Amino acid sequence: MNRKLFSALAATGALAVGMLGIATPMNANAHWVQAPCDFVTAGGFVFKDNKEMANFGAHGGCKHGEFWGNVNYVDHENQFHLKSTRITGYLFDPETPLARDICGWARINDQEQEVMFRIRLVDNGEPGRNDTFGITIDNWYTSGERFYRVSSRKLANGDKGGGNVQLHKGNRSNSIDPGYFTLQEWQMCGDMAHP
Repeated sequence: MNRKLFSALAATGALAVGMLGIATPMNANAHWVQAPCDFVTAGGFVFKDNKEMANFGAHGGCKHGEFWGNVNYVDHENQFHLKSTRITGYLFDPETPLARDICGWARINDQEQEVMFRIRLVDNGEPGRNDTFGITIDNWYTSGERFYRVSSRKLANGDKGGGNVQLHKGNRSNSIDPGYFTLQEWQMCGDMAHP
C-alpha cells in the first residue's frame, strides 16, 4: 500500500478495521518515536523457554519520510523462518528509553499468508551482554494459537543467548512524513503487546 494512503487511512481511523482487521484500538504505554528519528540494528540468538535456539537479525526506524527496516527470525525447533515484507511502526516506551519496537507484516517460510509481528530490541550498552530481544507473532499459521511469543531475553553469553543491539543516532536521512505523527500504537502494531 502507498505510504501516503496508509497515513491518510490511519489518520481517519479507516485503517483500524479495513487494513488490520482490528475492531477496537488498544491502550498501551508505548509512543511512536518523534522526529528527528533514530534507528536500531541487531543480530544474535536466543534460547526459548524450552531451551531451543532461535536466531534473529533486525534493523528499523524511519528513513526518507517512511518507516524502514527488515526483520528475520529463525525458529530452529519449529523449522520456520519469518521474513518481514513491510514495516508499519517504530515505537519507544518512555519508561524504557533505550528500547525500540518494530512492527510490521511478514511471511513465514514461503507461505502466501502474511502475519503481523512485533519485536522489542533494547540497547543496554557494550559489549551487548545486557541487551535484550523479544518477538510476538500474530496468527502464527502453524500453531493453532493466536500468538507465538518469545519474551524479552538478555543476550548474555550462556543460557539466554548472544548478540548485540545498537541504537544509532539519527542523521539527515532519518525523517518521517508529518502524517505518520497521527498514527497510534494499535494502528502500527495491531493489538499485540510488546514481547
